Amino acid sequence: MLSPTPEGAPMRIAPRPSIAIGVFVAYAAIVLLLSLIGGVDYDEIGDTTANIRKAIIIPIGCGALFLAAMATWLGWWRPALFEAERAGSGWMWAVPVLATLVGLVAIAGFEWDSPRTDVLPLLAVGVLLVGFSEEMVTRGLMIVGLRGGLREPMVWFVSSLLFGLLHALNIITGQAVGATLQQVAFAFVLGTAFYVTRRVTGTLLVGMLVHALWDFGTIGNDATNGTNYGGWLVILTAIVALVAVWKLLRAPSSGPAVEPPAVQAVA
Repeated sequence: MLSPTPEGAPMRIAPRPSIAIGVFVAYAAIVLLLSLIGGVDYDEIGDTTANIRKAIIIPIGCGALFLAAMATWLGWWRPALFEAERAGSGWMWAVPVLATLVGLVAIAGFEWDSPRTDVLPLLAVGVLLVGFSEEMVTRGLMIVGLRGGLREPMVWFVSSLLFGLLHALNIITGQAVGATLQQVAFAFVLGTAFYVTRRVTGTLLVGMLVHALWDFGTIGNDATNGTNYGGWLVILTAIVALVAVWKLLRAPSSGPAVEPPAVQAVA
């Protein structure tokens, strides 16, 4: 069975919120199970290449393979990676630009004399997997599925909320409860920034790369005991993203989401 996307390319399965949430739960379960098997404490992920391999490369890599398989089976690759059209005003490009600067400032603060710089090449591979996987599951496949039954404001809210809740799993892998709750709240706002990035650039690919750069800067800075002067940029990014999403969702085009396409039989 095939369904047409808004761009006219066929989808094998018509988008539904239940499918997207099911994929999300399965992905989270895969990553959590393999992370627990790896046995690396959350606060020690960037300490060694072995920890990065066990806590990022293996679980997130397997999660990425699962998401790629699901996107292929569902026929959702194109709508997951590309918007039907760009949205928003030119000033909203400030959101991905600021998020990129956050990562670059953190990288500039690395302690390059640290013996832990040996983890950076493998970390770069790991964060690319994270950027692909977390964006694909929450702002790729999730947005496609949610648009099959929800209006766009709820698409933003649910996808950003689930992105935040995905980070709640860090409690199970050793992060303190208080720190995790703060991370969940911050991830919701960061998810909003990446939602805006998808809408204004017209593609998920930009968000994947910016997400990877952000994580590389953050984890790499901690791993090398560097100094991060980008705290004010993080706050500015969050403020601009919240203003941008408010403007986007007030626009007339943010009314009913894309209607679920009628499923048609393959000849």
